Amino acid sequence: MANEAIPVSPQSHEANVTELQRYLREISMSGANVRPVIPDGLYNEQTAAAVADFQRMKGLPQTGETDRVTWNAILDTYYDIISNLSEQIGVKPLPTVKTVLAPGDRGTAIIILQAMLNTLAGLYMNIPPNSLSGVYDSDTVKAVTEFQTISGLTPTGETDIRTWNALAGLFDAISALEGEL
Repeated sequence: MANEAIPVSPQSHEANVTELQRYLREISMSGANVRPVIPDGLYNEQTAAAVADFQRMKGLPQTGETDRVTWNAILDTYYDIISNLSEQIGVKPLPTVKTVLAPGDRGTAIIILQAMLNTLAGLYMNIPPNSLSGVYDSDTVKAVTEFQTISGLTPTGETDIRTWNALAGLFDAISALEGEL
């Protein structure tokens, strides 16, 4: 029967309840259908409701109480989530490696391209800033051409996979350095 003891309950120490609430909040923020809870150390109606949401999601009896089975399921789910947060997933806005972005093109990939170029424009005087219009316009062509020249790529003004990867690599390196400051 000791195995069925409630590890976290309304009578539990505040630190234990806070830990449960932090796990539930992370699970909620991951997109699970579990209402968010504020880690305040109080096993109140909001905490019980979030536990019940979690239990429903996992097919457990919806008691709102954190028994051993619920606690272990919360821990397993939490650890799965944080293990998936240890690495970022890269954004790949180009449909294929053969895609070439060129003057007149429009869309999300162009906005991302322009944002990366603007970041570099703040560090390289030769790269002109451009607006985040989502349109591959003459300012974008100038910035891409200058970046290609600086990077030792053939300066075409168009963004092929070599240009994209060189730009993204430099952008990532700059972002990593900024994170260390």
